[in-house]
Amino acid sequence: MAAPSAADLELAFVEKFFWSQGREPYPVQEQAISAIIGGQSVLVTVPTGTGKTMMAKAGIFAALARGQRVVYTTPLRALTEEKFRELSADFGEENVGFATGDYKVNREAPVQVEVAEILWNRVVGEKNVCPADLVIMDEGHYLNDLERGYVWEQSIIGLDPRSQLVVLSATVGHPERFCHWVELTRKVKMLSIDSRERRVPLEHQFKEELLIDVVKQLAHDGDVPAIIFCFGRELCFEVARLLKSCRRFTTDAEKEEIDKRCDAALLPAGVAKELRPLLTHGIGVHHAGILPRYKQLVEELTLERKLRFVVSTETIAAGINLPAKTVVFPALRKFIKKEARLVTPAEFHQMAGRAGRPQFDDRGLAIALAPEAVTVDLRKELKAAGKRGAIDEVKIKKTIYGRAKNDAQRTGELIWTPEIHAELVKGEPAELRSKTKITAEQVLAIGLPDLTTHRLPGQPVPADAPPLVPIDEIEASLPPSMRLNVVTVIDHLLTDERTKRELHKTLAMLVDNLRAVGVLDEHGKQVTGNMIKQLQGMDGLFVFHLLRNEQLDYEDYRALVELLIDHDAVQRMLDRKGDDAKREWCRTRLRELRDANPQAAWEDAEAEWDRDHPYVPSKMEEALARFQAQVPHPEIHGGKKQKRIWSRMDDEQIGFLDFVIKEGLEHEEGSLFTYLVRCMNTARKLGDVSMLDQFTELADRIKACLARVDERFCWAVCRQTSPRARQSGDRASPPRRLSAWPPERRAAVGRDARREPEGAQRWSGMRDVNQKVPARRAGHAAIGASARHGRRTSTSATAAAAVAPPNQNGAAGPTRSHSRPASTLDATIVPPDAM
Repeated sequence: MAAPSAADLELAFVEKFFWSQGREPYPVQEQAISAIIGGQSVLVTVPTGTGKTMMAKAGIFAALARGQRVVYTTPLRALTEEKFRELSADFGEENVGFATGDYKVNREAPVQVEVAEILWNRVVGEKNVCPADLVIMDEGHYLNDLERGYVWEQSIIGLDPRSQLVVLSATVGHPERFCHWVELTRKVKMLSIDSRERRVPLEHQFKEELLIDVVKQLAHDGDVPAIIFCFGRELCFEVARLLKSCRRFTTDAEKEEIDKRCDAALLPAGVAKELRPLLTHGIGVHHAGILPRYKQLVEELTLERKLRFVVSTETIAAGINLPAKTVVFPALRKFIKKEARLVTPAEFHQMAGRAGRPQFDDRGLAIALAPEAVTVDLRKELKAAGKRGAIDEVKIKKTIYGRAKNDAQRTGELIWTPEIHAELVKGEPAELRSKTKITAEQVLAIGLPDLTTHRLPGQPVPADAPPLVPIDEIEASLPPSMRLNVVTVIDHLLTDERTKRELHKTLAMLVDNLRAVGVLDEHGKQVTGNMIKQLQGMDGLFVFHLLRNEQLDYEDYRALVELLIDHDAVQRMLDRKGDDAKREWCRTRLRELRDANPQAAWEDAEAEWDRDHPYVPSKMEEALARFQAQVPHPEIHGGKKQKRIWSRMDDEQIGFLDFVIKEGLEHEEGSLFTYLVRCMNTARKLGDVSMLDQFTELADRIKACLARVDERFCWAVCRQTSPRARQSGDRASPPRRLSAWPPERRAAVGRDARREPEGAQRWSGMRDVNQKVPARRAGHAAIGASARHGRRTSTSATAAAAVAPPNQNGAAGPTRSHSRPASTLDATIVPPDAM
């Protein structure tokens, strides 16, 4: 039977997904659907709300009809789950599989929905293997993400040319340059389908009005919900309190419903006391310092049109599905490390693009406000001019803005004007550019050329070195996927030559360090340290060296986890308190010193403080220093800071909310939560690759604490302990929306959360774990004893087994007596997701 033609498939798809539902595809959708079904590789860059997913479905529809395989990747776990459910409903559960780092469903299905790291692992680990006939990369603008952008870029570089590539993205600048890079890299033509036309037109306004007046007018005109973007977390709460001075935006029925939802979602202490009156007033607050469950509640209430205003930082614009009718910019200036700068056109367009909901609005509205000082002065001048009987508004505005610019130059402040706003409106969105940083884990995962015949571009060339044999012309013409190694990856990055040279230098230094530790032989082949390549996002070489050479106890494992993670926002807040105490002591001591010696200086008092309060490095910091002394390039392993947050909570048996209250972190609960999630994921990953139970227990202790704060961790515990889940290996994901939880489950979680009196409760989430482990010190001794008895002879011996070179059977290290299968060392490792 002949395969259906592209024209027949296109007609069948449009009939099923559009005409049968009484809809017509947009022109840009028609163009993309025709190209994708026709087998072309395509970059689709269109504004939010233009139906990018429908374009992807066209490719899946055609692939299934042709008997082909599809990989659909997304950057976020939550988005992956959402697309899995949607595609399963459209194409049948039997045809759609799912994979993240910790669980998989229906992996033999022709359509696989997976986080992007899964594809990256296959591309770099199974060279010259075509992962699928069609590869779809959703939210492709994440290539610009500092932490995980390398996943998209390196996957494209190493992707087999036989795979059709479809990249779906929000609007980006100069998409034709990206397509040109893909063509040069993959040797396959890539079509750019770029549209700036929004389904809902966007109207830009610049107003010399006060925020409170604009808010009242928006509420009166019904131009809500509105997102108010503030560039600071504390500023979000200040603005929210200002909005609360307005008449309540919610009806009595809405207020009652929100109150009930707050009963189920809010905890009894912390920022919840401040959030509840704001929510019932119709005002939400959304930023990274808010607990995930609170952000989720704000998102749900906004989508249900119960909240009229959401005060948020710009993070809400980075992919969260929270459209609004209006967005408001009280300021166009932001501070980065205390340095002021104006927002870029790319940032402005990303935020302004949230305005306008296709299903509700005929237009979106983006309002930028003039500096408050300018607005106040303008009101005064216009009022005074009105009393004089003659008003030249243009002249008055010109005078006031000129004065404001002069004042800003004198004080080092930044000012924005209608002209600057107009330039932002006309400006280009962000162009896709490389964010790859070469690490030891990537070097081992991707591989090196034979170092006995190839010189690394970043290595210094000895004077007596023989010239290198130039690469064969035919080989040079091949796509990098056919000769994939870390050198070819760097050579083909989407960046300038200067950056490539710097990355080649970093690569050469990493190779020197890997050789110094004995991980690489003279050919550049890996001979030990299999765990390193599985520790993406960590300093795997340091971890390998540490576990192989150091004797550690429970506190050391805990300190290692807190040293490795790079989320230090909470620690910096706690450190500032110590700095304040130091300054106050030095101020007092300086007065005393000057009574005896008028020439005493601040440095004298500070030297006394430092002498009496010396910094005591942790055992892990000392171990890091020893490691750095053994490698030729220690600088690439620096920048780590010891955090002591979970350690304090663990030692003092203090719960999440107790710690929040004690340290005054009410507006940073989300930061603390994210930090603990990263600790948990890091410990879990280390436990998986090292086979050390101490890491696994540490992860379980943190999870138990988090489970008392967020329902998703309760679900995870249930899922992992379910006999059916253990037997089938099919771990269903939890409902994303709080309202989707069964009422009795939400009520039970709420009862647990409110069981203990405020101020006296211990929300540690550790009690169950502590029942399994004796008192703290006895527990550590027991852990050490169990590690040395039977399964493990010592920590270093265990680590040596975990990091030994592959044996003849291909397994990592010698034959194990561990109950955990050796295959867990080959599990896909995914960086911690934002919860």
